[in-house]
Amino acid sequence: MRAALLIASGLTLTFTLAPAKEYLAIKGESTLAYVLIHPMHTVHGVNKDFECKVDLSPDTVTSKIRVSADVLKFDTGNSSRDSHAMEAVQSRKYPRVTFESTAIKPETDGYAVSGNLTFHGQTRPVSFHVTPKTTAKRIEITGSFDVKLSDFGVERPSLMFVRTQDKLTLKFDLFAAP
Repeated sequence: MRAALLIASGLTLTFTLAPAKEYLAIKGESTLAYVLIHPMHTVHGVNKDFECKVDLSPDTVTSKIRVSADVLKFDTGNSSRDSHAMEAVQSRKYPRVTFESTAIKPETDGYAVSGNLTFHGQTRPVSFHVTPKTTAKRIEITGSFDVKLSDFGVERPSLMFVRTQDKLTLKFDLFAAP
């Protein structure tokens, strides 16, 4: 559940950097993360091993962002909690979360990205804002967006018979070579 979301947002921001260029997220440095709120605590899951490819065209009209992540690679630092989360998202039946952009539009401080997020066997449209930063050594793209677990048919996990919030926040911090 976590992976899918973060993925989507991906490397969208690199559009201003160079015409007709392909960018790949640097594994181990780039992160996809999710935040899930329970009344007793906030859960943060992080994935540093996912695929993110951005194909940029000079005008962004034909630019594409594709993200794919294995849901089993999200880590909260608690193996018991992770096992419970994998049951909730039926990771054996739905092992990947993916995002593919349908539109990328320049905005004042970044880009508006729209596309389709596939998670738990369900595909839903999502939109979010990305902000790029460029240095001589790398490009960094950040952003986040919220989805509802119920929109993807995911039963909310519970602790002590109390369920988490329906809202799942997906965050991404992507790095690529310029």
